[in-house]
Order: sequence, then C-alpha cells, then structure tokens
Amino acid sequence: MRNLIALVVFLALVSMAALFGAFFQPGTWYEALVKPPLNPPNWIFGPVWSVLYLAMAVSGWLVWRVRPDAVRPLALWGAQLLLNAG
Repeated sequence: MRNLIALVVFLALVSMAALFGAFFQPGTWYEALVKPPLNPPNWIFGPVWSVLYLAMAVSGWLVWRVRPDAVRPLALWGAQLLLNAG
C-alpha cells in the first residue's frame, strides 16, 4: 500500500509540472517560425510529452522504492522536474 501511495504522489508531482507547463503554450510566434524540414508536426508533442512525464514519474518512484533514503538522487529528480516545468 505504501508503494502505491508513493506512486500516486510521484504521478501527482509530475502532473502538476505538466499542468503548469500547459498554461504557457507557445503562441502564434512559434507557428510563424521557419522550421527545419525534420521538425516534427505539432500534434506529436502532446502524446510524446505525456509519455515522457509518465516515465519521469515512474523513474522517481522506482528510485524511491529501492532506496527511500536516497536524498540526493531524489533531490536531483525534483530539481529536473522544476526545471522542466519552468
């Protein structure tokens, strides 16, 4: 039960970062940029970022599950999440 609660906490933290980032979507300026031919289409970013955020939550949870006292790795995980949200 403790592992499930921790997983929900990691998912909630990552969801908050994702929601924060969703408030600051690029506007028309991004659409007006001249992009290289290999630039992915706009519709792909939502699904890809969803998978990435899910992977970030699971990775943090896996570290916590193996070593709940791993302060430094979990602090770095939290720092990267804050930077990602920013």
